[in-house]
Amino acid sequence: MSVAVQPWGIKRLAPYPNTVAYPFTRTELDADTQTTRYFNASGQPVDMSGGHGTNQSTSSPTSTGADGGGAQPPAPADADALEDHVPD
Repeated sequence: MSVAVQPWGIKRLAPYPNTVAYPFTRTELDADTQTTRYFNASGQPVDMSGGHGTNQSTSSPTSTGADGGGAQPPAPADADALEDHVPD
């Protein structure tokens, strides 16, 4: 008789995090403004502006390491900076 082996993935499972209840139940696309309109269960419009625009960042910007370039790339190494002017 074989012994049932628990799949390795079962040990990695975790409960879903708590969900967020949103104040809307239905959305529509406004054809004139090309923006989403939100409605509650009664069909009344819901304000979803949240007090900030869509251009607000919710996380800190990422940056590259010291040698990654960016706005101020490192100076070239000496070997890269030498001009080839040796006579043939």
